[in-house]
Amino acid sequence: MNIYSDRINHLRKLMKAEGIDVYYIPMSDCHDSEYVGDHFRCIEFLTGFSGSAGHVLITMDEAWLFADGRYYIQAANQIEGSGIILMKWGQPDVPEPLVFVREKAKGKVLGFDGCVVNANFAEKISQDASDIKYEKDLVGKIWTDRPAQTFTEIWNLPLEYCGESSESKLARVRKEIEKEYPDAGSYAYLLGSLDDIAWVFNIRANDIPNNPVAYAYAVICGGTAHLLTNKKGYGRNWYQMEETQETNKKGYGRNWYPLEEKKETNEKGKAGATDVTCILMDKNRIGYSTYRYFKNRKKKIIHIDDPSRKMKAVKNETEIKCLKQALLRDSAVIIRLMRWVKENAGKIHLDEISIDEFLLQKRGEDPLFLEHSFDTIAAYKENAAMMHYEATLDTAKAIEAEGMLLVDSGGQYKDGTTDITRTFILGPVTDEEKKSFTLTAASMLRLLNAKFIEGCRGENLDIMTREPMWMEGMDYKCGTGHGVGHVLNVHEGPHNIRYRIGTAGPSAVLEEGMVVTDEPGVYREGAYGVRTENELLVVPYMETPDGKFLQFENLTFIPIDLDGIDITYLTEEDKKLLNNYHESVYQTMAPFFDTEMQNWLKEYTRPV
Repeated sequence: MNIYSDRINHLRKLMKAEGIDVYYIPMSDCHDSEYVGDHFRCIEFLTGFSGSAGHVLITMDEAWLFADGRYYIQAANQIEGSGIILMKWGQPDVPEPLVFVREKAKGKVLGFDGCVVNANFAEKISQDASDIKYEKDLVGKIWTDRPAQTFTEIWNLPLEYCGESSESKLARVRKEIEKEYPDAGSYAYLLGSLDDIAWVFNIRANDIPNNPVAYAYAVICGGTAHLLTNKKGYGRNWYQMEETQETNKKGYGRNWYPLEEKKETNEKGKAGATDVTCILMDKNRIGYSTYRYFKNRKKKIIHIDDPSRKMKAVKNETEIKCLKQALLRDSAVIIRLMRWVKENAGKIHLDEISIDEFLLQKRGEDPLFLEHSFDTIAAYKENAAMMHYEATLDTAKAIEAEGMLLVDSGGQYKDGTTDITRTFILGPVTDEEKKSFTLTAASMLRLLNAKFIEGCRGENLDIMTREPMWMEGMDYKCGTGHGVGHVLNVHEGPHNIRYRIGTAGPSAVLEEGMVVTDEPGVYREGAYGVRTENELLVVPYMETPDGKFLQFENLTFIPIDLDGIDITYLTEEDKKLLNNYHESVYQTMAPFFDTEMQNWLKEYTRPV
């Protein structure tokens, strides 16, 4: 028995008292956020698993944790001794969490906290249950020292960085709704996802670490927009929002039912929030409790895909200009890190936390820096096999003049969000490690230089990245790339680069203005990990009678450590791509440095 098995047994006692046979817990909050604040880390409290994604299912006899390929090793280590069964989500013999939960709940009473389970998922997992109890936050009842939800000051992202007023964005959202749902009549559109709300209203905060968002909900009607947030979050900058937005500031709570207030109509005669005939919501981004609230009151509900999600994925000219500037400055930081760690490994005391401290110091010298865009992954040798490893004071590994160091890091700046990974060679490495390092570099460059016809999705392009590895019988158990927000969440949809089609269906078509990461890797448990990551922008390539073609513009300018390259694994074309890339790195980044640093950079961007 350990602390986590004790907590699960305590939960089972509550389940029995409530008449619940099967209890489901997601890694989520009331907004279906990917990264959640400490208040919502119920899975970590109950199981010890600290990853950013997971599902837990508890019955009276067994407990299961679903973790994807990024977390297989980490999850196994963290739940050891708890009696929890690890389900390696993504492996051929492991069912999807949705299918598994539905099967275990068949003919049983299923319980969950409807505030943190989205409506679409909840409906599916409960289809075969004999009954559901969805207002049961049982973990909250045993989590006696649970951290309070955090509310920070809200501020406005100026037009010089965002490039479009919130009034314009609201108009675009309304236009899209009225085009796609002409029969909606007098509607109220419920928007619950925090990054979409931040984008639409041009607001930012720090309610979730590394994600500059505020806990909020929004109700958008034909003529009014209501923004609901905790009053503690109001700062003096809040009142600088454009008055033309017609935005009413109301209170925020765990559930939100603003449409039951008094009837109101604005001066244009358009319906306000309560004079509605139809409720629009994205059931993938709205909690089941909210959905049931309106369903139980016989409201007409139409499921829609949040129109703002795709809108914010396509960056405007201002966002692109700002992001490019942020990535150049951030590239300079990583180049300085590369030289510092390669020259000092084995000479001064360095450990994995030293890397994060260096990055925080150097990025902090930038007046536009806000915070890191995610917790730095500085993983030495075998720790790099855990894709989302995070060092602590107790676990930080000392760095010596040998092996490889993987650093995955990013910054939140007032003009952009960055995400960069490099693997540094610090001394002798094995032939196998060099092979993995070289094939990773080749894979990254293949996608960076891809040309593709308009209409392609990430699923169509992923094979171009993986081909060098697949030719050698190698692979990595995660996607190749994800969208990146603008002064927002480092992971952003609806587009990505991966060959597997998820349960939600194919990713979005790649369009001009979308930003995506390119981050192949090799991970060998107990030995090493390699990853190389750039950010790319979708731009035009050419138009012919056969159609319009697109390509990627590189946004990240950091050397690929030539000390890890074994040219015997590169084709002549791969060598050309590597040399062209390094030439662009030197030409772009040399002006950021003094002569001594330029000479060092020249050596690490030399032709092979």
